[in-house]
Amino acid sequence: MVLARWAIRCYQGVTALGWLRNEVDFRLRMLLRWRRPGARLPAEPKAGLFEPELLPEVHRLVQTYGLADWERESGRVDFAASLFYLQMLERALTAAEVRLPPDLTALDAGCGDWFYVRALAGLLRCFGGGERAVKLTGVELDAYRPYAGFRTRMDWAEAYMRGVAGASYLALDIRRFRAPVQIAFMLFPFLFGADVRRWGLPGRYLQPAALLTYVWSLVEPGGLLVIANLGEAECEMQHRLLQETGLRPAWWGRHQSPLFAYRQPRFVTVVRKA
Repeated sequence: MVLARWAIRCYQGVTALGWLRNEVDFRLRMLLRWRRPGARLPAEPKAGLFEPELLPEVHRLVQTYGLADWERESGRVDFAASLFYLQMLERALTAAEVRLPPDLTALDAGCGDWFYVRALAGLLRCFGGGERAVKLTGVELDAYRPYAGFRTRMDWAEAYMRGVAGASYLALDIRRFRAPVQIAFMLFPFLFGADVRRWGLPGRYLQPAALLTYVWSLVEPGGLLVIANLGEAECEMQHRLLQETGLRPAWWGRHQSPLFAYRQPRFVTVVRKA
């Protein structure tokens, strides 16, 4: 019993130090706002990236959503993962019988370095046939987080979104974003403290119910909220939050695909605002 109490106290101490370190590091990043623009995509060859039986689906996604430039300019991992995202979201919108308007305003809340922005923009522009004008805004709280090569998330986001008409990236707490949108995405929002701590954010940003409510408030009547979750436990927590907020999914489901091998399953939920 004494040993167990000691172990618990040690864990609590380590956890507290982790939160403190995250707070200090985050404040430092926001103070410095380090930038090193000019990141260049690696333009890696895609030969052998996919099994032969997957090539028709890869070709369909590239041709349908105008991703030939992205296929040529991207890295192999980024390209494969972005096609997974595209296929996942396309399936969700199709299953929910979504009809997008001819002119579309969209928000991606918590978009990270936005490696998938070209796939997302292509989906919004071309889903359902034809082509529509899209204003797409990515918002990221920790945009100045450093990556290898002394570049930040924002530096890489600018490289990924280069040439994407109507796309913009904001280094911002989502609760300071004010513009109404017709479709909002929350792709893998943090729902558990361990994830927030592991990704280097202060504990005060673990407010999943409040963030869900706020993003939902930005969605116009007739609009959509699309949420992706990592793993069954996170999906269950997300649906509990939706229920507590009074939101009912129009569709939800699990997505697995050989286009990219993730360790944990991905789930997508679509909510329609009356």
